[in-house]
Amino acid sequence: MLSVGILAVALAAAGCSKNTGEDTNSGETTKAETQTATLAENSDGPAPEVSGAKKGGTVTLYTSGDFEHLDPQQNYVVPSQTTGSNLLYRTLTQYRENGDGKLEVVGDLATNTGEESNGGKTWKYTLKDGLKYEDGSAITAQDVAYGIARSFSPDLPNGPHYIQQWLAGSADYNAKYKGPYNGGAKVPPNVQVPDAKTIIFNFPEAHADTPFAMALPTASPVPPARDTKIQYDNRPFSSGPYKIQTYNRTQKMVLVRNENWDPKTDPIRHDYPDQYVVDFTRTAEQASELLISDAGAAQTALTFQDMTIPASVYPKAVAQAKDRILTGPTQYVWQINFNTQRVTDLKLRQALNYAIDRQGLLKVWGSYAGEPGSTLLSPTTSGYEKYNAYDGGPTGNIEKAKELLGNKTVKLTYAYRNTERNQAIAAFLRSSLKPAGVDLTIQPVDEDQYYTVIGKKNNQFDMYMYGWGSDWPGAGTVIPPLWDGKRITPEGNNNTAYLNDPKTNEEIVRILGLSDLTEADKAWGALDKDIMTRLAPTIPVIYDKQTTLYGSKIGGIYLSKPYGNSGLNNLYVK
Repeated sequence: MLSVGILAVALAAAGCSKNTGEDTNSGETTKAETQTATLAENSDGPAPEVSGAKKGGTVTLYTSGDFEHLDPQQNYVVPSQTTGSNLLYRTLTQYRENGDGKLEVVGDLATNTGEESNGGKTWKYTLKDGLKYEDGSAITAQDVAYGIARSFSPDLPNGPHYIQQWLAGSADYNAKYKGPYNGGAKVPPNVQVPDAKTIIFNFPEAHADTPFAMALPTASPVPPARDTKIQYDNRPFSSGPYKIQTYNRTQKMVLVRNENWDPKTDPIRHDYPDQYVVDFTRTAEQASELLISDAGAAQTALTFQDMTIPASVYPKAVAQAKDRILTGPTQYVWQINFNTQRVTDLKLRQALNYAIDRQGLLKVWGSYAGEPGSTLLSPTTSGYEKYNAYDGGPTGNIEKAKELLGNKTVKLTYAYRNTERNQAIAAFLRSSLKPAGVDLTIQPVDEDQYYTVIGKKNNQFDMYMYGWGSDWPGAGTVIPPLWDGKRITPEGNNNTAYLNDPKTNEEIVRILGLSDLTEADKAWGALDKDIMTRLAPTIPVIYDKQTTLYGSKIGGIYLSKPYGNSGLNNLYVK
């Protein structure tokens, strides 16, 4: 039956505000507290007008490197997902938020958040009237099914895997069906498309959180005639308010209005700026200096992606532009994962957990951009339990680490995203872990290839930093994708520690089967602690805070809770 307005899922909300400059560790932030994300009764467009907004002008996003994937079925990194889902393409459902603390799931392409039947195993979606691509052709239910179908392909291994696994009833989702390439069907198993407006999902098991999964870019439509397979990253076909005019990889992308996007069908997006320019060439220091000066094009620009204000520039930013710093905690935890296929010695993993100097690491990271972390779950996620299984103090316990290592020297290889910030982190880890007896070789990986490279099961690295936050409210989108060994595949892994522990795998299955969300939250928190205490497959180091510096003529900016990033859907030029 229709479930609209009934389902409410616990969400740990991150408070946000502008930075006042009164605290080197954070701005004025509200304490994280549990809220609810609800399914909206009304999914009609257009989106509410933003006070003071007007059309015109160019918004520039400064980033330190290109997007890893813009193909919606491979898009799983926050900046590219924000850009895609806010500007380029639409999904069956999406989040409605305006920076006011409220979070709703609404029908985006669909008329509502889904019609549930068969005990939660069957979900029906009906598309709205008047939906068009950038060329004016109609968006159909067949195109949504095709988009999901192509996500099964081994050629497109990255991106979220929830919908594929649910349809297959297995973590090994493409064992029998490998998508539409090489003669496969254009509609995946357990999906029905009775007409151009209707798509029905028949899952082998009940999934009450289907409306949330359908907000992921997996559920974006792709017209088969426009599918260029692995090259689709370079030119996804627009169903949103903007389309790609030019895209010079590693240099610049220009988005202009999609004149065939109808705001009357869209409950969340606007098209206020004439265009968006994504500049991939700036260093964090260059971008920050431009924005602090607030001259010319920088007046309508903002930092984006891994472009946080460098620690060396932050005091100047606070002194001269404190009213233009948006900051707040997000749902993300930064952790240093061990490749447990290679780093098999538990004592070694425990030793490095004791040795880690979180205080020093955070200074390099940017003390305003996070807080020391010690758990798998973020404090903003329901189920979080505060603990520290290897408390070496704020700067680490080298002697305890040496004791666990038997005063031996070990050689390890650490891979890092080749950005300024991560270069500094890698150098800090190499020097700070050396007294414990760790000879760390550091190796850069191109920023636009990093998650693809470490997501390969046969990667040749021992350690790497990994950031993860919940895909939708609750720990069930943190622990299973990161720590379920049954989900490990040759490529596109989120479990980049490659942990495959039978006890953990079994407990994940048990918790996912619980109908009582309060009981499930407690169980996730307990499993978090068990994984760290018993297995130490990672070193949690930072609870993330998003920090965005923006120009004085940027309006409509806010911190997006589901994306942990600056929302783009309400931006305008003053």
